[in-house]
Amino acid sequence: MADAALAIVPETWGNLVPVFTALLALPLGFFMSNDAYWFGVVPVLAESASHYGVHANQIARAGAIGQILHSMGPTSAPLWVLLGLVKADLGGFQKTALRWGIPVSLAYILFAVLTGAITIA
Repeated sequence: MADAALAIVPETWGNLVPVFTALLALPLGFFMSNDAYWFGVVPVLAESASHYGVHANQIARAGAIGQILHSMGPTSAPLWVLLGLVKADLGGFQKTALRWGIPVSLAYILFAVLTGAITIA
């Protein structure tokens, strides 16, 4: 899997793997369970990034950015409990929450790059 992921990224873009990971973390965090994401996807991304000299800590930080949208996704068990308690439907909640969640997530990626939590060099 790591080799397949490496085949997609051009050699000259290897330094951008943490940013790509952060962007990829948004939809994957939204649609996947935490276990599938953290134990299935992130290790493959970390292995792929190591071929470009990117440390696994940066991939873990970039992957954590997707957790903002995970709490709004259909695989978040606490969300289902909350929606049941307030008698709201998932679609209505997501229409409102994603209007804020996506821009905040993108701002979080920018902040992580600016502070050096994930690098592009």
